[in-house]
Amino acid sequence: MNRGGARGDGPRLLPWVVGTAAAMSVIAAYVALAATVFVGRALVGVPGRMWKRLPSLGVHEPRKEPATSRAA
Repeated sequence: MNRGGARGDGPRLLPWVVGTAAAMSVIAAYVALAATVFVGRALVGVPGRMWKRLPSLGVHEPRKEPATSRAA
């Protein structure tokens, strides 16, 4: 026999729903963070890959001027 009859799940249902909602929000936050890190790491390599492709198109990397020291 069930304790409490048809309303026996009432006191246990609300904590279960609240706990499930909290767990889902934590999981969603981790998924969003992982997606952000993945996209961020993919974008970090874009300038380097771009400069590697440009010489084949006839474009050269800009020359870096040597640092000159001035005596004051």
